[in-house]
Amino acid sequence: MNWRKKLLAPKMLIVITTAALTLGTYPLEESTANAAEIKHLDQIRVALFIDSAKYKLIEPVVTLSVAGGLDIGVRSAASAAVKPWISIADASIRMSLDQYSALMLETTDFSAAKALYGKLATLPADGYIISRVKQGKTVYQVYYGSYPTKEAAEGTAAQALKDATVAALTKSTAPAVTGPLHWNAGSYASEAAAQQQLNLFAQAGIQADLALQEDASGQLAYSVFVGSEATAAQLETVKQAVLKAVPNVILQAVNPKSAYLIRKSEATTSVNGATSVPHYASAASDQKTLLHPKSEGITIKERGDRKYRGDMEISTYHDKLALVNEVAMESYLYGVLGSELSAGWPVEALKAQAVAARTFAINQVNKYEIAQVTDTTLDQAYYGILKEFPAGNQAVDATKDEVISDKNGLISPVFSSNSGGVTADPSEVWGNPVAYLRSVTSPDQGAEKGKAVWYRIQLADGRAGYVHSMYLKDSGQKAKDGKAYYEATEQGVNVRLAPYVDNTANPSVAQLANKEKVLVIGQEKESNAYSWIRGPFTASDMKSKLTAAGITVSGDLKTLEISKRGPSGRVTEMKANGVVVKVPYPDALRTVLGGLPSTLFEIEPAGSYTGNTPNSPGLAIAGATTTETSSASADTIYVLSGGQSQPVTLKKTDLTAISTSGVSKPAATTGSNPSGVVPIGQGQQFVFRGTGYGHGMGMSQWGARGYAEIGYDYKKILQSYYAGINITKE
Repeated sequence: MNWRKKLLAPKMLIVITTAALTLGTYPLEESTANAAEIKHLDQIRVALFIDSAKYKLIEPVVTLSVAGGLDIGVRSAASAAVKPWISIADASIRMSLDQYSALMLETTDFSAAKALYGKLATLPADGYIISRVKQGKTVYQVYYGSYPTKEAAEGTAAQALKDATVAALTKSTAPAVTGPLHWNAGSYASEAAAQQQLNLFAQAGIQADLALQEDASGQLAYSVFVGSEATAAQLETVKQAVLKAVPNVILQAVNPKSAYLIRKSEATTSVNGATSVPHYASAASDQKTLLHPKSEGITIKERGDRKYRGDMEISTYHDKLALVNEVAMESYLYGVLGSELSAGWPVEALKAQAVAARTFAINQVNKYEIAQVTDTTLDQAYYGILKEFPAGNQAVDATKDEVISDKNGLISPVFSSNSGGVTADPSEVWGNPVAYLRSVTSPDQGAEKGKAVWYRIQLADGRAGYVHSMYLKDSGQKAKDGKAYYEATEQGVNVRLAPYVDNTANPSVAQLANKEKVLVIGQEKESNAYSWIRGPFTASDMKSKLTAAGITVSGDLKTLEISKRGPSGRVTEMKANGVVVKVPYPDALRTVLGGLPSTLFEIEPAGSYTGNTPNSPGLAIAGATTTETSSASADTIYVLSGGQSQPVTLKKTDLTAISTSGVSKPAATTGSNPSGVVPIGQGQQFVFRGTGYGHGMGMSQWGARGYAEIGYDYKKILQSYYAGINITKE
């Protein structure tokens, strides 16, 4: 599965464990599902936001948009049937839980409310602006956080007030903690009747909201909720104020475990405070609120404006808002195919992916307690309707209900984007065998077909980097060793440390002026799913990565060694300063080393001289062919050093090489017998060069494409990657 950036980051993202797919890989959890137990699965539940034991993605307020309108209802405790409470036309609505929150500011000045909200949005919790009318004036209330306890809300508010800007915008006043305690000031058969009562309270300056709930006979009632209090004492104070302003009103305490939806007006996205959207707060109990679109698709802003088929369920799970997409299995698979692969792929590769994805989804059972899967690559990518394409949908339909099983029942058909030419043995990923998984060759090279060439260049100050070939042209000038000087074709051409574009992981380290000349010392294909380069990293960089992953390195990092490989050649053990880097399972080395695409890699020093790329300062690769001249002895080679424009002569004994095991050692010379590990100089840098993207186990998506292109059908593709399996109907 391909790694994709989040378009809109939620307030909290914590990955606890994954199902062993692309970037996060954890030991396989054998499912209790098998062919005898699962005959068919019409619908699947996909967690978009959840606080579970295995995955946390938390957003306290969500924005849902529907063209064509939607129905909102609450699931009955007695059955799964949902009776719509209210229908909404084309709209965007906001939804949250009715929990404890901090009222940071109430003001008639919308610009002041907006400024405070803008600042709070940069802090860890989340906020919003509610508009309401009190005594004929519109006031704006800025809320911050949503928590299951009063103490948690108070703590978050106190932390926010430590920010000088927040303190200034709130005039340093103590926030008022609101909560889920309310009085019901009357229930009515129509919204218009309830609105009359709401207007009465607004004129008296008493805060009240419309609430939807069912009466004793199961009919929808429009209630007037007064107060949103955090304690019983505060609720009693509200009662006295209400009875003083409206003496004849009858107040009944709202049962917080009952089902209800409180409707407010939210002005968070308004430009001047004059417009608002409905904000529904759902009871934070066992309530399950279901949103059903009248046309196809609900868009979730906080998931990068993705549009999903099916219904959305909002509930309280582990005291947090949970948003689950409940969708037909085949509709879910449309989104998976569209997110995992592309429209131009062969139909048999698409079918293979459809069958694998269906089997995988079914076999998760209730992995996330209230959902089978997430919409992320922790399971399989599912980015909604906008990613779908006709050929993918047709592949799903053509393989309807087909799954993969072996003699023990359904398998867990793990897959990755690209296996780098050979799939991984389970021992290289999880550290344990799995009967239907083994290492096999895979035609994955198609991923690098047509990729651009990047030139490896040396700047005037001696630094090396990569530039996309479209931004350089041959100047016609050459260095004394025959290397060509190229010049930039435009102003501000980016120089990057590795041959790919990623402004976060691989930012520009220099920019070339128009027609600036650089020495071209080599070239590489742009890093891709099949072949890639990461780095260079200094010894300090590598120690920081190891430390961030919880690996302790005593003193400076002096050696980094590949000490073991598995059946496919993947790295299964490494040593830092001669000490084994301890990880829970071999594939975790990717994370430890800073997020490498795969564990099928070699380590080489940056700036190494191979005969094609003379550069700085005095490093070589064992086994490389060095360029020697008749005027030099067999024990010398030429390299460019630092900012020098002329090559200098070094003895081979001055060089450092990387052996086939990946250990930094002295470069070999005729008759020598080197032993031990040479210390890494503080200026030395390491480059990781590898193949494959993902854990590499099971089916390779690019390999499936390669097989399809030579005539394999989808069943033969699947049987090439999974041993002893059958493709059957559910």
